[in-house]
Amino acid sequence: MKIHRASVLLLAVVLTGCGFLKRPQNQFYSLDTIPGEALVPAERGTPIGIDAIELPPGLDRRGIVIRGADHKVEVRGTHQWTAPLEEMVLHTLAFDLANRLPDGMTILPGQPKPMGPMRSMSVVFEELAPGNDRVFVLDARWTVTSTGAAGITRHERFTIDAASMESADIAAAMSRALATLADRIVAQLAAK
Repeated sequence: MKIHRASVLLLAVVLTGCGFLKRPQNQFYSLDTIPGEALVPAERGTPIGIDAIELPPGLDRRGIVIRGADHKVEVRGTHQWTAPLEEMVLHTLAFDLANRLPDGMTILPGQPKPMGPMRSMSVVFEELAPGNDRVFVLDARWTVTSTGAAGITRHERFTIDAASMESADIAAAMSRALATLADRIVAQLAAK
């Protein structure tokens, strides 16, 4: 009888403990394209396509990364991007550019490259993450080159206020930062 009670008690403790061992559910986040506020330049020119995006080491991972003080980072393992971050940044920036340039001026990911001339863009991010005080930091160098013409190289560094350090607000701030970068790129291309 005592062995039976001990077995039942042990089984109850084990089953109760299993509830505490459940892994938290993963939550998934994506980036959004944001329409441009500026007018689309009227003139047409050589189409542009993004050939390369480089993210800072340690940032291109499934979990959302937050930079902290003293060179520390927080990786939110259960708060994940819906796809590899590099692919999402490339896709979002390309569509942000397409929303700001005349139709046919942006070669989107997956589209065939034109038979004629085109401009190639590469973007190297030094920083693309939230930091302290609910501020999202974008620091990037971008280059546009075309065959037989001088290229454009620019350095952009700015911050975007985040509503909070919640993952949904971080994704929204990153989306706004990429849209702001697209605005600046289009302004430089129009000035050239």
